Amino acid sequence: MKRLSKLVSLFVTVLIIISCAEEKLDTKLIADKYYKGIVKVLIFDPDLEKKKPGSGYLSRGSGFFVTDDGYLFTNKHVVEYCVKGYIDYDYYDKNKIKKSSVGVYSEDIVNDKNLIKVYNVGYTIPVIQVFNSHNEEDYKLYKAEVVAIGSGNYDGALLKIVSDFDDNPVKNKFTTIPIGNSDKVAQGEQLCVFGFPQQVKGSASLTLKDMSTLSTGIMSGLDFNFNPDYGYLKTDAEIHPGNSGGPVFSEKNKAIGIATAKGHVTGIGLVSGINGMYYISAIDSKAHKRIIDNGLSMPERLASINTITGDKQQIKTVSEINSLIESRKPKKKSSIFSNYTTTTKKDLYTKSKVYFSNVSVKDNDNKIPGKSKQYTSFSMDPKNKGGKIWVYVDNYPNKMHTEQIKVYIDKYSSITGKYKVFKTLTFDVSKTSDFKHFSCDFFEEGKFKFYVYSKEGKYINSGTVELYFKK
Repeated sequence: MKRLSKLVSLFVTVLIIISCAEEKLDTKLIADKYYKGIVKVLIFDPDLEKKKPGSGYLSRGSGFFVTDDGYLFTNKHVVEYCVKGYIDYDYYDKNKIKKSSVGVYSEDIVNDKNLIKVYNVGYTIPVIQVFNSHNEEDYKLYKAEVVAIGSGNYDGALLKIVSDFDDNPVKNKFTTIPIGNSDKVAQGEQLCVFGFPQQVKGSASLTLKDMSTLSTGIMSGLDFNFNPDYGYLKTDAEIHPGNSGGPVFSEKNKAIGIATAKGHVTGIGLVSGINGMYYISAIDSKAHKRIIDNGLSMPERLASINTITGDKQQIKTVSEINSLIESRKPKKKSSIFSNYTTTTKKDLYTKSKVYFSNVSVKDNDNKIPGKSKQYTSFSMDPKNKGGKIWVYVDNYPNKMHTEQIKVYIDKYSSITGKYKVFKTLTFDVSKTSDFKHFSCDFFEEGKFKFYVYSKEGKYINSGTVELYFKK
């Protein structure tokens, strides 16, 4: 009996020792067991590559598999070009010095009077580089799609492998990274950042040779300045460009965060808590369940982590934007001997207005609503979960001078203080009519700005409306 008691005591002691060992950050174990599941995310424009071989590679980040059939996590900012598009342009800075930039497409850039010229706009695809060993030549490339991204402050994205780089179906399984609980990480706990910091700049061929890198540090604390809704984990572990989207491991040797950014002032690393991906992955119910089974937990801080699908958002063409830039330039005065006719906004749309009403022309005795029926804010019935407003583009006494209008709707973000792309609409117009009206359904509160352009890319006017639910 005593012998059995000793054996039981010894067994318990061994379990305690093993349990304690599991609570210790083991970078060798992480590097050896999970390096095949840590990937490089290459942002690639196939159309640009066709025009000029070698020019299709635009940027890069990191990521990691969370299911063995090819779902992976990364940062939203790594793959925004795939959803929102990108724009390559010249502009004047605040000192009127000409500069060049490539960035996420936005109407703020398009409507900026300091915009000089646009060279290219387009969308990218995520190309995933998966290493099979520690040999720099032993890897395979896959094409992925963006399933969902955060639309608010949370910097997360869910991707899915769709084929190999030659468009062949994928049958192999991927190494899955175990997921921990970011709400349970303690200040002072040891952390490990695993990813592909950009050690060299240049062509895609050079980028492909960059190998994975581990860096260690502690969980330094929390930050709610850069992300007031959900916050960041802070760490003194090295985070550099290219690390974005890679996993951050805790002492349980599980991924508890996504390496996101580096503070400009302190140099401290910012890590998106992995629990926030609960809402991002929820857009795909089957994947969501499997990722929960892999350890993903609902965040304790139930702030607004909004999610949108990875569908491409509409953007203007290069010719449309450059036509808009030309229309903003001062026009030369014509000679009294010439037969010059201008087509600027001053001539075509100087009287134009964009306003909003709760009635259509048909409901208003076939008349345009007067000022008493024009509003800048509307209340919506929460029982109907939304409402309808009527938008009027009025160019009286002039005609519309176009066969079609494009309406770009932006929504104001109280966090960034800027408007962001919300929706794009297109309507046919009678050239001989002096106005166009249309209905627009809304299912969320906010402040919205409508930018209206002619089919030819000429700016007509804009209007702002605020929507809120009845209390």
